[in-house]
Amino acid sequence: MEIKRTRISLIAAAAILCGAASAFAAGTLETRAVTGGLGISSGTAKIMESVVGEISGPVMVSGSKRALSGHASNSHSPGVPYDLVATTQPVGEGQVRVGWTAVGRDGMRGQAANVVVKIATFPVTYSNYDSIVTSLTVTALSTGTIHISTYSHLVPGPQYYTALRVRDNAGIYGRLSTAATFYTTAIAPDPVTSLQIQTSTGGSLTFFWPMTGDDGNAGDFSPGYVRIDYSTNPAHNFSSATYITQLSTSALAGTTQYYWLSGLPGNVSYYARVYIGDDVTVYSGLGNIANLVTMAYPPTPTGFSDMSSDGFTVEYAANNSAGTEYLVEISSYVDFSSLHSSGWITASSAAFTGLDTNMTYYARGKAKNSSGVETAGYSDLGELALTLNVAQPAVPVVTGTVSGTSFTLSWNQILYDVYGGTTSIKRYEVYRSTSISGVPELAASPSSTTFQYTEAITGVRWYYVKSVDRYNLRSAASVWLKNSGEQARVVADDARAAADVAQEVGAALGASGLFPRLAHQAQYESGLTVASYKLYFQTSAGDERVGLDFPADVTLTIPVTRTGTVSISAVNPAASYTAYDYAVYYFNGVEDVRIGGTVDPASGTISVLTRKTGVFKVKQVIRPQSFRITQTVPRKIFTPNGDGIWDEFNILYENPEGLEISGAKIYDLSGAEVASLRPGNYNSEASLAWDGRKSGGKAPAGIYIYQFKAGDKIHNGTVVLAR
Repeated sequence: MEIKRTRISLIAAAAILCGAASAFAAGTLETRAVTGGLGISSGTAKIMESVVGEISGPVMVSGSKRALSGHASNSHSPGVPYDLVATTQPVGEGQVRVGWTAVGRDGMRGQAANVVVKIATFPVTYSNYDSIVTSLTVTALSTGTIHISTYSHLVPGPQYYTALRVRDNAGIYGRLSTAATFYTTAIAPDPVTSLQIQTSTGGSLTFFWPMTGDDGNAGDFSPGYVRIDYSTNPAHNFSSATYITQLSTSALAGTTQYYWLSGLPGNVSYYARVYIGDDVTVYSGLGNIANLVTMAYPPTPTGFSDMSSDGFTVEYAANNSAGTEYLVEISSYVDFSSLHSSGWITASSAAFTGLDTNMTYYARGKAKNSSGVETAGYSDLGELALTLNVAQPAVPVVTGTVSGTSFTLSWNQILYDVYGGTTSIKRYEVYRSTSISGVPELAASPSSTTFQYTEAITGVRWYYVKSVDRYNLRSAASVWLKNSGEQARVVADDARAAADVAQEVGAALGASGLFPRLAHQAQYESGLTVASYKLYFQTSAGDERVGLDFPADVTLTIPVTRTGTVSISAVNPAASYTAYDYAVYYFNGVEDVRIGGTVDPASGTISVLTRKTGVFKVKQVIRPQSFRITQTVPRKIFTPNGDGIWDEFNILYENPEGLEISGAKIYDLSGAEVASLRPGNYNSEASLAWDGRKSGGKAPAGIYIYQFKAGDKIHNGTVVLAR
């Protein structure tokens, strides 16, 4: 009986062992919940596991077979969780939260060492368990405790599978838990709700918006993506799936991004939306729709048409929508100080009539969009000479008188043009201004039979008159007259210089067919020469009269800068010198002769009394601080024979101290007085002249001595008279 019982026991043990061995999955280190025997894994290491309890003694080794210590005769493998769950709420993008009820190291008894969670995009099995690298290992909790853990850094969007195994202190794993599946959450950036559009030039738009966040309104973009969609259709169906352009960017959350568009049609309404995508290219939802009208393009010239004796049409084009408004202006002045305007029109051409003949007109234009925004500045539409083979009418000869509180201008009737041909005057035009640098305004347009104009004196005013013929062709301006009646003024063509004469002198010149003119000579303005003007006479035939000086003193006032503002008011400004002094030079046909002048820093001008006609220049110099003879003209020899060349001998000086000039005489070599020196024509206040005559006739050829006193000091020298 004992032998039989022993045999039955062995057979039973073998059966149990064989049953346990046949239950192993390939490649695992798992033990089953059996009560006796050893199990050999089918993995590469061929580990023999104890399934009958912990072994506290030495490790048993036999070839490649070994038994792990740690199990005794009453031990089981770790338990298996059957309630594993996985959720992506409320965790963030690319995260999962897994939970299960903790089991023991021996089934449900004792506390296990660790729990190893495997996550993959395919089902987790015994065969792939070891190769799955996405793994979460946590410390096991006591049996029955709810265990919750979060895993991050998963790719947002795909379906994932997860399962776990419990491990005890001896490294023995339990069986795979139940599996759980889930889809990771992809958190889209918040929609752009503050998209704005700006426009600064024709047909251009600038979009700018804040980058919300990689996840909602948080997280930087590295990288991020922007999709921009825009349309001229207010009913356009906006969607992040349809867009016109896509950009990639790296940006911090909350920073502003820009996108510039150009070449769009002008004066067109655009509607736009922006969508932001994160690094997994999940895009934001619908934000605000921004709307703006592009600025209009300025008009570009296409030519002139319909030219007549008093008008023409300006034609232009622009890449703007229909209904865009344009403003076209023309003027015979380069600075458009006086102009004709078309007003705002929607046509592609603008017609002008009633213009002056024989004038060059300049055209310019601008546009504005339907929002009323105008183009920045004007575009140049070209220039056109409106010519007619008719001469200008003659310049009126004007006089002025003061009677009580009224000032009356009078002028002669104009019957001829500048070439002496007959002309038909339609009207006269009277202009007034507060200064030569001011913009003249038309005060009156008397008829062709009216030759006077009276106005109350309400302040200092300057007046001049023009004659206008039947072709609207205007004469040059008459001399300017001040409403105090004491002087006439010749104003330069650039209105920055003037020559003042006594009114009766101006009237006498006009009556003799001579009209003073003052013209800017920019070709001489370089280096130390800051300004240059030509003072000359124009005849009634329009020709220049040369070799003729003024019969009386003229106050010539010239600016001391090339472009600065000037103010010419007083006829004889007070003497004043600055650290940056200037002097007037007169070109006598051979050289520039320094004739001095009085600097007025307050007005930015220099004035000189002279009777000469010709080219005058203002140069920057170092002015003397005491009396000095600057030059004699000619240097030594003069020939007073009436040919207009060196007919006088002039002594030019500067007198900054205002010393009295006395005893100015000419002597022969014997010491006999020959003649007295008189004020010269170069500068009546700072020159002396001798015309080669003596009392009773012409002085003979020879060497003479000039002498005069400046204050208490005597100055003298010699001059040669040749005949």
